[in-house]
Order: sequence, then C-alpha cells, then structure tokens
Amino acid sequence: MKRTMHAPAGSRGRLRRRVPLAALTAAACAAAGLLAPPASAMADDGITVYLAGDSTVQSYDPYWVPQAGWGQMIDRYLSDDVTVENHAIGGRSSRTFVEQGRLDAILDKIEPGDYLFVQFGHNDASVNIPERYTSPEDYKEFLRTDYIAGARERGAVPVVVTPVSRRSYNSTTGRFDISFPEYVEAATEVAAEENVPLVDLSASSRSYLDTIGPEEAKSVFLHVPAGVYPNRPNGTADDTHFQEYGAIQTARLVAQDVSGLDTPLARHVVDTAPPTRAPRRPTALAARTVTNEGARLTWKAVRDADIYRIHKREKDVEGAEFTLATTSTVPLADISGLKEGTTYELRVTAVNGAGESAPSRKLRITTRVPDQRYDFGPAGSPVYEGFTEVTPQTLHTAERGYGFTDTTGMISRDRGGTMDALQRDFVALFGGQYEFSADVPDGVYAVTAHVGDLLGSARTNLSIEGQDRGGLAGSRSVVEHTFADVVVNDGRLGIVVSGQTAHLNGLELTRIGDLP
Repeated sequence: MKRTMHAPAGSRGRLRRRVPLAALTAAACAAAGLLAPPASAMADDGITVYLAGDSTVQSYDPYWVPQAGWGQMIDRYLSDDVTVENHAIGGRSSRTFVEQGRLDAILDKIEPGDYLFVQFGHNDASVNIPERYTSPEDYKEFLRTDYIAGARERGAVPVVVTPVSRRSYNSTTGRFDISFPEYVEAATEVAAEENVPLVDLSASSRSYLDTIGPEEAKSVFLHVPAGVYPNRPNGTADDTHFQEYGAIQTARLVAQDVSGLDTPLARHVVDTAPPTRAPRRPTALAARTVTNEGARLTWKAVRDADIYRIHKREKDVEGAEFTLATTSTVPLADISGLKEGTTYELRVTAVNGAGESAPSRKLRITTRVPDQRYDFGPAGSPVYEGFTEVTPQTLHTAERGYGFTDTTGMISRDRGGTMDALQRDFVALFGGQYEFSADVPDGVYAVTAHVGDLLGSARTNLSIEGQDRGGLAGSRSVVEHTFADVVVNDGRLGIVVSGQTAHLNGLELTRIGDLP
C-alpha cells in the first residue's frame, strides 16, 4: 500500500542508482533537449516523489487535526507504484530550507527517475521576519541553483510549483487576489528559463476559489468553530492553512496539473476528475464506544466522498440545532468534548467537490459518568468537586484501594486560583516515572487524563495497563484526553506516568463495558 513518508535530515552524499540504464538515458536525453525513449523501452520501477515546501504542503500528525497540507493528500491521486516523501515543514522559506540542511536530506536520497516538487513563497515574503525573508530575486536563484540544479545533477526531475492562493479576495467582486505575485512571477520565469515542468498552483487554486466563492472557501481553509477540536478550544479562523477537505481539493489541483505535464509521472495520475454530483448519504451509523466525554463512531464508506462531517445536538435542549462535532477522511471518527451523563443525537454527512450529501439517520447516545475521579496536587490544595484528593503521600494500600506505588523524587505544586481546582495543581517527576493504580471491577474502561502547568510546560507519557498510549503536552495550559478500550482483568487499573516532566493533574476512570 502506498503511503506518504517523512525522512530524517541528512547531508548530501553519493548518488545511488536504482535503475541505472533507464534513468541515465532519460537524464541524458533531457540534458540534450531530446525526447526520452518510449515507456516500453525504459524500466519504471518505483518512482518516488519528494516534496520540499512550507506549512501549506506539510504533513501533520493527529494532534493538529483538522489541519493538513496538500502534500499529505497527494498520494490519493497517484498510482500505487508511486511513493511520496513529504519533507515540507512549516515556517521555512526557499532559503532557510536549504540553510537548515533539509534540501540536503532530499538530495542525499533522491535517485534517477525520481521527482522533486518545490513550493515556497509564503514565508519568503515575510518581510517582518528577517530570519525567513527571502527577496523574490534570491528566491528565484535558490530555485535555480539549489533545487533545480541539485535534482538534475542526480538524474531526477525538478518540478516548480507556484505559491498556493490564500483566502484573500476583493470584498466588492468576491474575486480572489493573486497571493505573493512577485514570487509567482519568479517561479514561472525560472521554470521557463530552466525548461523544467511548472505546476501553476497559484492559478489553479485561485480559479477554484473563484468558483466556490469566499464563504464556501472557509471549508477549504482552517476555519473551525470553538469546542470542536481539543487542540483548538477557541476555534480558528486561518486564511492561509488548509483543513483536511481543503488539502484534498488542493492536492487534486496539483495532480490535475501533473497529468498535463510532458513527464512519465503524468501517466501515474489517477482519479482527479472532479465529481459531478454530491455523495449519497452515509448509512449504518453506529457507536463502537461511548465514554464519559465522547464516542467512537463508524459507518459505511460512501463512494466519491472526500471527507465526512459529523454533527451533534443535545436531545433534551429545546430548539437545539445540529452543530459540527468533528470531521474525518475515513468512515470512523472520535468525537470528544461532550457533557457526561447527557443524551445526544448524532448524524454524519459525506462531502466532495460537488457538495454535501443528505444527513444519515440520527444516532442517539448517552455519555457515561466516571466511576472514580482523582485530583493530584500538594496536601491542603483545593480539591475539585466530586474528585478524590491524591498527594505524594498517597500510597496504594489494600484498604485505600488507590494510590502511588513509589513517589521518590516526586514534586507537587499549586499555581494559585487563576484556574479551577483541578487545573491549578499537579504532581510531577522530571525525567523519571511513577505508577498510580486504582482497584476496579474487571471490565473495559476509558481513562481521561488532565495534564498541564499554568506557569510552564508539561510533557507527559502514559502507559495504561501495559499499553503505551502516547504523550500529552501543553504550555501554560492544561490539556485533557480520553483513552478508551482499556481492558482490566485483574481488579486493578495501573497507569505508568513518565516523560520529560511527567505532570499529572487529574484522572477520571469510566467503566464502558464488560470484558470481551
């Protein structure tokens, strides 16, 4: 199965040849201005497309949902024998990407017959950020002497991509502006001067945005309401970066342009034709798991759907309307931020470039109420209502039924009354680990962890019942996350806390089912 990959930084090294004869023949023909031999005369064994760019191209890990870059989605429009290595990273200009060795990491790996796509301009134009700013003239020369020349020296094909459009438009006409016009012009000129393929994403994205209009363009860019995504509690209104749906549509535009290029890669472009009608409505919506503050939902995949939107409303609130709960590019979604012990109605719609489907049938769920709650901090600090106090002196005993195994080296702090009693205090152990356990009936549980420090940074890793559940991190804030499907079969739920700071502010344990 093809996938988009990241590669570690490296340095420029010796050229490695995967398909020497075919690739060198193609490179020699290109250098001489001749047509390469027909496809039947050349091996086509595993093309890799390398991406160099900024945050509009970058791949994002799940923490950043729904933010995505077009490089994260481009592989859905390429055949399975093409691999995408996305080296794009936010905040970089054409100059700093080179200076930081990120281009070297690509050139150290790229091979004859591979492709290097280059899209910069957004950060190059940051006049007020000197460490990023690169003039249009210098931008053009970096493209020429570093990216284009570097790829050609290794028998690879450089492809220049003009800067993608922002959500910037004329408020009178509704027509979209050319974003970074000097950089668009420089990219276009250097591609012509060096006779390399050009993907004019500036033009194609602007045309697409003109077609859908400024209001619908909010679904392309990172405009999300408050309370939907845990990493954006106050919502976001960002006219530069994409949410997943926008990244998919932008990747489609890139692939459509690639399909028209006179390169072998054009033959590997698939499924770029825009849909002619909206998807059918999703069916078989079901809740796989329901916790104290969320649920995992599944439904049947809908053909031609690019993304799904999940909506919620409280059942017992008179006049309540459906609001966005989350989005997903696959027929599975985790929703969070629900009130405990509350009944909700949920539905899902399927979306593509032609529109949004009718909603699925409503699904009704009732969130659970935690069985045990613990507030961690120094002795004598306020304890959040309904929670049990846990201090570094709270060791597990059979009589108590909860507590730490060992607290050597542990600290506890109370940051004062600017936040609630759960958020203001914590325990921590810098660079070490400790275990907290609670006696519970056997079953399947959800564990909600609260981690943070109002005056500093917190980085905590959690292993629950022997399973690594990853990390939580925050700076001058407290983050909350629920880990579901925790199986307890020995009467005790154990949590090992580690990490750079190993902060822990609170825990909530919710039984969500019987043992399988």
